[in-house]
Amino acid sequence: MAEINKKHVLFCCGVLLAVVVVLAVVCVALYFAVFRPRPPRVAATVVGSRVSDFRVFPTPVLNLTLDVEVTADNPNYASFRYGEVVTVVRYHGDDVGRAVVPAGEIGARATAAVAATVEVDAVKVMYTPYFPVDGIAGALPFETTTTVAGEAVVLGTFKISVMTVVTCTVDVCPLREEEGTPRCISTVHVG
Repeated sequence: MAEINKKHVLFCCGVLLAVVVVLAVVCVALYFAVFRPRPPRVAATVVGSRVSDFRVFPTPVLNLTLDVEVTADNPNYASFRYGEVVTVVRYHGDDVGRAVVPAGEIGARATAAVAATVEVDAVKVMYTPYFPVDGIAGALPFETTTTVAGEAVVLGTFKISVMTVVTCTVDVCPLREEEGTPRCISTVHVG
């Protein structure tokens, strides 16, 4: 009788071990196929510029506003929480404008757009040594850098931290009140 109990115990242990192995394989497959955290895709674009006033004499005046739109696509099955979205505008490497959009959250498998309006400090632009040359050429080269940093948490356990930096260059023509086509480069830092 003791021998029969040993066989039943061994059989039950074997079945239990097989069930645990199958469950582990299913969990690993689900993690890599479905629940694996992925970095969000972020794109920033200069969608418009407004020149409300431009003159050189008697006193230089340039009132310029750049509109930047940041679009983030979250491919995860969990929400993506991001901190403040910071957009900096530079003219020949000098900071001439900055906008901060408050922190937020993008739902699971959703896309969200965040708009930022940056008022350009015209005094800084006009008193650089580059402004007379660019003004004669008719186009002011600006660079915008937008930084989005956040974290996605899947199943309350698996975390992925992501920081995306999108840099765009755009030429603004104040006399014609128009901007050129922006050229953007996106860099993603995961981990």
